[in-house]
Amino acid sequence: MRAAKLLLLATIFVSGCTMAVVDAGAQDIVSICSPKIIDNRVVATAAQRKAAGEIAQPPINDLANGFAWPDTPLGVAKIGGRYVFFGSDGGLHLRQLWHGHLYGNDKYGSITRTVGTLDDPLGLAPPADVTINRNPDATINAFYRSYDYMGGGPVYKVPTDKPGHDNLLLLYHAEIPTITSFYSVLGLASSTNEGASWTDLGEIVRVNQGYRTDMDGFDVGDPSLVVSPDGKYFYVYFPDWRANGTVHWGDTVTFASVARAPLDDVLQAAFGKKPHAIAFQKYYDGWRLDQGLGGYSQDLNQQTPYSGTLQVAYNDYLQRYQMIVNAGVVLYYSESKNGLTWSPLSLLFDFRSVALAPSVYVAPVGMGDDPNILGQQYYIFYTSYPSNGTGWQGATVRRFTVSCP
Repeated sequence: MRAAKLLLLATIFVSGCTMAVVDAGAQDIVSICSPKIIDNRVVATAAQRKAAGEIAQPPINDLANGFAWPDTPLGVAKIGGRYVFFGSDGGLHLRQLWHGHLYGNDKYGSITRTVGTLDDPLGLAPPADVTINRNPDATINAFYRSYDYMGGGPVYKVPTDKPGHDNLLLLYHAEIPTITSFYSVLGLASSTNEGASWTDLGEIVRVNQGYRTDMDGFDVGDPSLVVSPDGKYFYVYFPDWRANGTVHWGDTVTFASVARAPLDDVLQAAFGKKPHAIAFQKYYDGWRLDQGLGGYSQDLNQQTPYSGTLQVAYNDYLQRYQMIVNAGVVLYYSESKNGLTWSPLSLLFDFRSVALAPSVYVAPVGMGDDPNILGQQYYIFYTSYPSNGTGWQGATVRRFTVSCP
């Protein structure tokens, strides 16, 4: 997502975006957890990141940016008893011939795979710095060539009782350039070889504002696929831009919107004979016919003048969903019983209290068998991208330990 751009957009969000469309139900939800950060440590130093980039396979070929990892929230899966991490190397991945095969897609961004531990996500093996391949059926995503960025991290490992069992499904973030910044969309990619390669399945979410070259930049983040309370749907959370007749989003940004699609249908389409994504529907006054690709959406929680990129995960200890809102220089927290009505935001952490803020790309990670399920204590991984001008050369990966007393 190219951190410098995201930080600019996040700073705009946190400094003055007013919400619209009141959802009175949100006022009935009270958080039962008051999360406490009990540890904050570095799990990948700048030197470790640099060393990993020097042995990445295929070799990185963007010498200006170097190993710009992780440029999205990290996704974590347990595969064969090992922790496997996925995140974007935000550098340019030019096509190259390596060991007799072509790699790269001439775009910024990737789905870089590392194998390590929750204390050391880089591990010792060379990162697999792979990109998202175009679908064999070019009609699946007519916009693939228009993206200049395509990367992701959050992954869903398919359970053994579901279509495509043991394979990986990933939500990626793609960008179409504008004059000033970028217009971002969300799409799906699949892997049948534990993340060694990825196939584009097409877009699932666009904001309500149609693309124009002269529009404001807008970031929908790179959220996770979240399973609904009844287990029948995938939910995807994102800020939306309601079309307002101008190229400026102004005060028509939702704090949190959601789209869904039937879980089994998504998996059957992703891992069938002709892999593709199916349509997602946005929530607006119920699940109606507003489509994920540009349709209207309802604001799930209007009780804040702030916005930012969202990460949602289910907490088995609380029997609730938890939302972490990354507004660039601050983190906020909210809870939900059903994934639709949310408690008022509370401040989780203010990065302005530490040197070289802000920090970006937060990812909640559980400590149990499924890293996507949280417990009484859990981790939040994040990229610390310093504001001292060193850019990616000075970036580190850090990890909060969070407790719900």
